[in-house]
Parts: sequence; structure tokens; C-alpha cells
Amino acid sequence: MDFKLGLDQSLKLALSMEMRLSIDILKMSLKELEEYLEKESAKNPNIELVYFKAPVSKGESYENYIENIGEKDESLIDYLEEQILYLDLEKNIRQPLEYLINNLDERGYLSGNPEELRKEGGFKLPIFRKALSTLKTLEPLGVGAENLIDCLKIQLENKGILTERLEQILERNLQDIANGDIEKIAAERGLEIEQVKDYIEIIKKLNPKPARGFYVNKKIRYIIPDLIVETSGNTVIVSLNEEDIPKIRLKNENGNRKDFAMFLALERGIKKRQETLLRVGEYILNYQKESIVFNRPLKTLKIKDIAYELNLHESTISRTLKDKYIKIDGKVVGLRKYIVLDDHAEIIKKEIATIVESEDKSSPLSDEKILEKLLLKKINIQRRTVGKYREELGILSSRKRKK
Repeated sequence: MDFKLGLDQSLKLALSMEMRLSIDILKMSLKELEEYLEKESAKNPNIELVYFKAPVSKGESYENYIENIGEKDESLIDYLEEQILYLDLEKNIRQPLEYLINNLDERGYLSGNPEELRKEGGFKLPIFRKALSTLKTLEPLGVGAENLIDCLKIQLENKGILTERLEQILERNLQDIANGDIEKIAAERGLEIEQVKDYIEIIKKLNPKPARGFYVNKKIRYIIPDLIVETSGNTVIVSLNEEDIPKIRLKNENGNRKDFAMFLALERGIKKRQETLLRVGEYILNYQKESIVFNRPLKTLKIKDIAYELNLHESTISRTLKDKYIKIDGKVVGLRKYIVLDDHAEIIKKEIATIVESEDKSSPLSDEKILEKLLLKKINIQRRTVGKYREELGILSSRKRKK
């Protein structure tokens, strides 16, 4: 009886370890997967890697999918996920919390509007709020912020020193601090000069970019496309990039059981990653076929819709999209580009891009002028929305566009 119980427990432990490994492999970029396999091969001499071509060298160009960053940077995502392993969380909080962690930008801020992220992930509002609140207590303080002011508030709140006065200064006088206009702050807030200086000293000790010193999902050492996309007439053909992923094999099949178990777990994890990635990629890219083939605006496509159509969990789709790139028309772009919460926004972005392309480069249009042209086309939005969409398109401000 005791032997059977011990065997069952060992089997459950092995399965849970293999499942965790499979989840981790699914989240990895191709370069991260290659590095992980190299480490496992170094630790376990019985596992051998077989390359189809030489690894990418740092001297090659962007055409060969390289983006260099610091070699010693630790992953912010791994650092945060490690912290939540030790938290006593409600069962339904862990998944949205992991989802939020995987949606941080290179500063450590949320990569989108919280409500849009919630809808994209398909989470209920109370659960999502709890997850977001938990994220904002993790180190480095400031992660999960919507913007700079929110980032600074999170840090002050966690330190227990966020007063109403400090909050007012952050919300209304941050630019004045940057300009060194102490007298203006003192006059507006009804404070003495020395008091203002004390508040500024507190604010200056805060970290505006909590992800500094880490690398985040947007910054991968080498960008290698996971999927190759080709078009033939009205057809979109999607295939896996098999050349850049090494195959694994066992040198000695008569080795110890631990070696063999690890080999099988890696082999199954890689196979599952590739199958899921191809399936998700084919669905997304065929759904957005009109944009790819005919250059039409992208259609609304949410993670929960993909999950429903493919009978997969939303978290599986989110992990599959993380750090995954495609090569299409000679360019390398993120697969997540084709996830669209609102196709109306995509139509407006396309109009903004067209307006900017046709402007006088010696006198570029301000966001206000772009808005005026949009209003003539019966597109009624706010000026700040113009600025937001322009930045999302990677278009510089009018001052920086001037030639």
C-alpha cells in the first residue's frame, strides 16, 4: 500500500514537472529555447544537440534577425514569476497575474490599457483587479504601472509615504519638477520653498523605469522568426522555422532513468510548442489574410476568440504569442501585431499613416492638424488619441519629423 502511494506521488510529481517544462518552453522565443537547450545539454552530457546550420553570429545584420542587448541582463518576467511562486494566492488569481506579467513593456509598465488587456484576456473584473493589485506589490516596485505618474505612486504607496500633497504634486507638477520651477510649485500648492524641495527630494529617489537592469519580453537578444509566411495568390502559407531550432537526441539510451526522463520531457515540450505555435499562427494569419494579401486594415481579433475557435485556454494563446516573430515579405514582425481589440482603431491608424506620408516634410503636421484632417473625413476622435495612435505606429512628433 505504501509502495503504491509512493509510486503514485512520484508519477504525479514527474507529470507536474513535465507540464511546467512544457509551459516554459511554449513561452520561450526561439533564441531563448536554443540557449535553454544548450544549458541542459551542458548539465546533462547524455543529451546532444544537432544543428541544421551554424548558430547566428553577432556580426550579421538585421536581415538575419539580430537585435543585440546586454548579455548579463536577467529576465524581468522570470524574476516576477519566481516571486509569485512563494505567494499564497487564490487559485483564480494566479492565471491573470501571469497574464499581466507577460504583458509588461520594456519599462516594466503595462503594455496597454488595463481594461483592454482584461477584455483581451477574458478575465472577470474583480479577479483582474486583485491580480493587478498583487502585481503592484512585487519587486521592483513600480511594475504594472499604466504610466510614469502611476509608477511613482505605486512606489510611494508601498513605502507608506503617499500623502495627498505628494499625489497632487505628481499629478499636476511633474513637468515643473523637470523644469526646476520650484517657485511655481510652491505658489500652486501653497507651500514654502523648503517644503517643495523636500518633496522633490523624495520623488527623485524613486525609479521611473522599474525594469531597468532587466530585459523584458520586448527585448530579445536575437530576434529569430518562429514562422515563415508566404503568399500565393489569395492564399497565406504558414510554416515553422525548423532550421533555427536544434534537434535533441540521447547519446546512450541505456543511461540512467533521470537522463531519459529529462530527454523525453524536453522532446515532448518542444513538439508541443511547435504544434501549438503552428496551429495558432495559421489561424491568426489566415484570419487576417485580407490585411496581409490586400493591405486592408486588420480585423478585430481577441485572444479569447482564438482560444474558443481552437479549443485552447486563453493562457495557452497568450504564452504562444509571447516573443514570437514571423518573417513576412522580407521583414520580421511580432505575431502579436495581428491581435486587434478594435478594428475601428486600425482604420484610424491607417488614415493617420496616410496623412503623415503625404505631408510637407519641411513643415510636418502637428497632432492638432492631423485631427483636423481626420474630422474632415468624418472621423471624430480626441487629439490625445491621435498622439497615442501616432506613437503606436512608430511615427515621431512633428518637431522630430521636420527635415
